Amino acid sequence: MDLSIRVWNRDGEFVASCPELDVFTYGDSRDRATRRLKKVILFYAETASQLGYKIDKAEILQSLRMTGTEISKETFIN
Repeated sequence: MDLSIRVWNRDGEFVASCPELDVFTYGDSRDRATRRLKKVILFYAETASQLGYKIDKAEILQSLRMTGTEISKETFIN
């Protein structure tokens, strides 16, 4: 799964989205909006898995790593 992150300025706030997962967040800077979105994506992956949805957490993690996100071993509780 290839994930993309899109960021734009909307009335002085930055909005970040991941269209593939239909998730959004915001921040007062491009960097903060992007960091928040990456956390939301990780939460999305964990929550979906816990709810029984068939998603490949490893694939999502790999996509995030490709965006420069550092993933620690504590990211997911198994």
